Amino acid sequence: MNVATDMLPLLWVPLLLSLVLTGIHTYLGLHVLARKIIFVDLALAQIAALGATVAFMLGYPPQTMAAYGYSLLFTLAGAVLLSFSRAWTGGKISQEAIVGVIYVVSAAAALLLVDQAPQGAEHLKQILVGSLLTATPHDLAKLTGLYALIGALHWLCRRPLLRITFEHDEPGHGALKTWWWDFVFYALFGVVVTSSVAVAGVLLVFSFLIIPAAIGTLYAGRLGAAMAIGWIAGGVASAAGLGVSYAWDLPTGAALVCVFGAVLALAAASKPFLLSDARRRVRVLRRLRFYGVRAALALILVSALWLVVNPHADQPLLDLLEHAQPRLRAPFLTPAEQDLLSQARLSEVKAQQEVARMSEKERNSRWQGAALSDAELRKISSYTQSFLEMKKGEQVVQRAMRDKARERQRWVLGVPLLAMCVAVWLWLPAWRRKDRELGH
Repeated sequence: MNVATDMLPLLWVPLLLSLVLTGIHTYLGLHVLARKIIFVDLALAQIAALGATVAFMLGYPPQTMAAYGYSLLFTLAGAVLLSFSRAWTGGKISQEAIVGVIYVVSAAAALLLVDQAPQGAEHLKQILVGSLLTATPHDLAKLTGLYALIGALHWLCRRPLLRITFEHDEPGHGALKTWWWDFVFYALFGVVVTSSVAVAGVLLVFSFLIIPAAIGTLYAGRLGAAMAIGWIAGGVASAAGLGVSYAWDLPTGAALVCVFGAVLALAAASKPFLLSDARRRVRVLRRLRFYGVRAALALILVSALWLVVNPHADQPLLDLLEHAQPRLRAPFLTPAEQDLLSQARLSEVKAQQEVARMSEKERNSRWQGAALSDAELRKISSYTQSFLEMKKGEQVVQRAMRDKARERQRWVLGVPLLAMCVAVWLWLPAWRRKDRELGH
């Protein structure tokens, strides 16, 4: 209960803002998917970022009307290019190719400008992941009003906009009329993207646009149903992403993007079970079980073969198991080797703690106003380098102990596992045939 009480004052504005972004972007995302221009959002967002970068280079702080004006002006110019692209290319070049060119050129231009700025790295990070946590109730009210207005305009123009999007391959649309309604769509879309990028960043805005719409399209054929499903999925992903970000102290934008991706993967994996009869679900489960066993067996077989062939190389599967349970390596080391390994690990942890302490001290001196002198900075740098060298030395000792264990694991684990995997692999087709017979 205390956790929820602590979260509410910090996250209620970002959560409501995420729901607002989900609402408008899901609808626009359905248009984007139908038009087969998946990366148009990234292209327009990158153009908006280029405009914000130009404003930044001219001395206008972020989150000001001047910066927003530059972003919107650049985005509308991109909307004109996209609107004309159908007529210019005569259908010989897909709009997706035009979108890709616009994105690449805008990104390169922004990098060229950022490279000349003293705080360019921070500005680039702000553009990519945004600052959803710093949004204010005023930002929420402003964006809600703006998106409500854009939603109303889409409703008033719904017939030509939906026709251009969902029936663009059918005859009867004049080139001039198509260009005009394309421009209306891209111009309204550009306003939304420009406003969203300012608070959420390029990556998160793309997630809001594509992922809920993709989930809605996956589960429904009608526009209204797909939009409702997308809104629910986006709302759940937003709440989960903010919760994960708070619980593990992760960057909010990046955490939300990853959670949105996980929700899409879960929705895709769940579809065969949610939209099929019981008999089909059983067949899908059996197929997943068979291929899951085969994948696990292949992983173990390759790991065992690699251990036998090259025991001193990195062994990802064994390393992962031993990291989760360090005692797994103990039976393959003598007591003296185990003591040496434990001391090396302890010394590495202490050295890492000292490096972190020095870095924190230097970082606090920059942000808290108590600047360190050049001599103090050199001293901290020297100490940090010494502790890093100590850490590397202890890692060398640990690697030597690991190599000793691997030499013994090569024969005790590698060879038996390899033989077992080959035997099971040869038996799998018979098991598959029997499983199919039982299924019928």
